Amino acid sequence: MSEDVLTSNEAGGKVIRGSFMRVGANVAGLLLGLVTATVLLRHLGVEDSGRYVTVLSLVGIAVSVVDTGLNVTASSELARRERGERRILLANVVGQRLLVAAVALVLLIAFALVAGYPEEMVAGTALAGAGVLLVAVANAVLVPLTVELRNGGLAFVEVLRQVVTLIGVAALAAWGATLTPFFAIQLAAGLAVLAAVPFLVGRSGLVRPRFEAAEQRGMLGTALPVAAALALGQIYFRLVIVLMSLISSAEQTGYFGGSLRAMEALIVVPVLVATVALPLLTAAARDNISRLRYAIEGLSEGAVIAGVLVALVAFRAAEPAMSLLGGSEFGPAGDVLRIQALALLFIALYQIWTVGLIALGRQRQLILTNALGLVAVSAFAAALVPPFGAKGGAVATVVGDAVLAGLIYWRLHVSAGKMTVRAGFLGRVLVAALVALVPLLVPGLPDLVAAGLGAVVFLGVGLAIGMVPQELRAALRPDGPLPWRRGIEPPRA
Repeated sequence: MSEDVLTSNEAGGKVIRGSFMRVGANVAGLLLGLVTATVLLRHLGVEDSGRYVTVLSLVGIAVSVVDTGLNVTASSELARRERGERRILLANVVGQRLLVAAVALVLLIAFALVAGYPEEMVAGTALAGAGVLLVAVANAVLVPLTVELRNGGLAFVEVLRQVVTLIGVAALAAWGATLTPFFAIQLAAGLAVLAAVPFLVGRSGLVRPRFEAAEQRGMLGTALPVAAALALGQIYFRLVIVLMSLISSAEQTGYFGGSLRAMEALIVVPVLVATVALPLLTAAARDNISRLRYAIEGLSEGAVIAGVLVALVAFRAAEPAMSLLGGSEFGPAGDVLRIQALALLFIALYQIWTVGLIALGRQRQLILTNALGLVAVSAFAAALVPPFGAKGGAVATVVGDAVLAGLIYWRLHVSAGKMTVRAGFLGRVLVAALVALVPLLVPGLPDLVAAGLGAVVFLGVGLAIGMVPQELRAALRPDGPLPWRRGIEPPRA
């Protein structure tokens, strides 16, 4: 029998290259998403855009349970099983997904009704919810691609959804459609993903749903804490706009929704990286805790670089980006996005630390951390949204993300020992960021030009002074050596 890729010498390189593949697909999806958002925001306007994002945020909470939460558990469990046992487990995963998706859809519609949403938002919840839950069922069949570090197919699915969404939005906007039909695009995207599954996994990869009681109970015992924790995390992430839809004006909700729409495209990147890394971290937690700590430290350094880069770019690009996306009426949302972009640093870190806890089997502790984070962001939003509107919501989001990151790191530190981002690395990031501020602070430059120069300077100076970790540089060279090896903890400078 061939060696399991998760314990092979190539595992680390596959994780890094797979992350770049998924991130590359996400960049393509981001570009498509920006075009989609531009058409959507300009067609719907501020208030209807706020309603649209509110519904998709509500649906996103269900996705965190039915798709993300259960996928994380399935990926981790498949990584622990011997290769011969994985097919039966996968069949039960698909069966479980069908049951949970149906329940989630009913609960989504019930919440929309109880909350007193207008008829078009209730109908939109049903349509969009059905679509994303179809994707969740398809993703259950695709879980083995994650465990086998075959990220090309998963990257294709991500781009496919964006392509179908863009085509649908453009067609409806040209037709002059009102709000409700736009939610049906999610259903079309779900059907497209389902149709692609057989081509991605092959006939041998398709399984019939199974509902074995013992297996289902075992999976639920593991999955429910993860799903609950991630649901709390998604409620936490989307709580501010839901609160704003209830206690703030439609205009301020629209500004925050436009900013959130732009942020969601960026937040996918750390989520994808964490998802790609989970099987390897799970194997490391099983075999060598030192390797796990080393991997988490390296991934955390990558998260810091990405978070600082986005914050620097947003400093000058936020306002023109929002005006470009939604037109001049969304110009005020630029200030909201400039604040909210700071949260990406903390989001990227706690995504890595979250999968570290899951790899260690400490998923129940995520319920505590996310519940405390939910209380914190609720308090911040309740205090800041009424007087400051969308900007107050953005500040509440950033501070809440910082609190949540600290809580998750605390539990990871207790569970696996000391894991730190090196002081020398942080010093190099600081130097690169300070140099990058030079073009960002030049008043005569167009905003987008200044933002682009700032990004180039930050990365260029960072490469020159050794900010980029050696594992990342090595993985980008096809024949380059990679120090991640089973049972070996590479030295750190």
